[in-house]
Amino acid sequence: MSSHPTDPTPNPPKLPADAESEARDAQQAELNRDWRVRILRSPLVPWMEMLRPYTGFWMQVSAGLMVVTAAEGSVEWGQPFIYCAIIVMFTYTAALVNGALDAELDGNTSRLWRPIPAGRVSVRVALISALFPFGLGCAGAFVHNWRVGVIALAMLAAAVLYHVLWRGSVLGVLVWAFVGVLLPAGAIQMVGDVFPSAHVLWIIPIGALTGAGAFMLYKLPDYERDDVDGARSILHWLGIDTAVAMTWAVLAAAMALSAASINLSGGSLAWLLGPLLYLILVGLFCIWMQMTRLSEIRLRLQRYLILPILPLLLVCWLGAASGA
Repeated sequence: MSSHPTDPTPNPPKLPADAESEARDAQQAELNRDWRVRILRSPLVPWMEMLRPYTGFWMQVSAGLMVVTAAEGSVEWGQPFIYCAIIVMFTYTAALVNGALDAELDGNTSRLWRPIPAGRVSVRVALISALFPFGLGCAGAFVHNWRVGVIALAMLAAAVLYHVLWRGSVLGVLVWAFVGVLLPAGAIQMVGDVFPSAHVLWIIPIGALTGAGAFMLYKLPDYERDDVDGARSILHWLGIDTAVAMTWAVLAAAMALSAASINLSGGSLAWLLGPLLYLILVGLFCIWMQMTRLSEIRLRLQRYLILPILPLLLVCWLGAASGA
């Protein structure tokens, strides 16, 4: 009598819970293979979000160009790079400090996605990390020119004051106006007596109007979100319809005053032709766009089209004034 091998015991049927678990594991493995997911999960991403490299880059470029145009090109090759480095270090310091100061407010509002409220960076680590760019910025500023160091510290103090007291206040616009004055003032200090003294005081109204206009332009798309968060900036005090019109009134005043100052105190208006023509043409398009229908998307498009040009208005104004 022949013996047959015993049949293996059949596998028990999978329970629904086991099938769901395997499906989740397979989906997670697929996500882990996606390079985009790996980048988003990188520990560098929250730091990039906090430092805001786009803002630092644009401040850096604007600062360097301001030094070059304020000296009408007759400048030592290292001065623009030194001022660039100083400004970008203080910009990163302000971003880290302000991110830490805003952590509690962001955690109680609609900004839970930011790195500190999301738990990706701690307040203590952010503040300790801010010491590094702060130290580099102070060293570069005070070693080269103590007046530039004082101006850079004043800009940092204004940024901290904004986030401590005036972030949701009507007075918040004053901080941006103050920075709008100090940034070109630091460039003038870098070049010394090369810049004509007849134009020095003009930087106060022109820079203040440009900074105030930049604040209003930047905050308009966030009007409803800030309203939900309880902020009451100058835009909420004016109301959205009046705020849009007032923003363009402030920008028009900055453009008109920049041209008028060159006519009154001397200089070359050719420098201002490019930015003024761009702001007028694109501004008319933005105004027409908002007259047809006012929306957050259109206000955000206006921000992208106009905001990067405002520092260049100051750059070209310095070039026009230096030709006096």
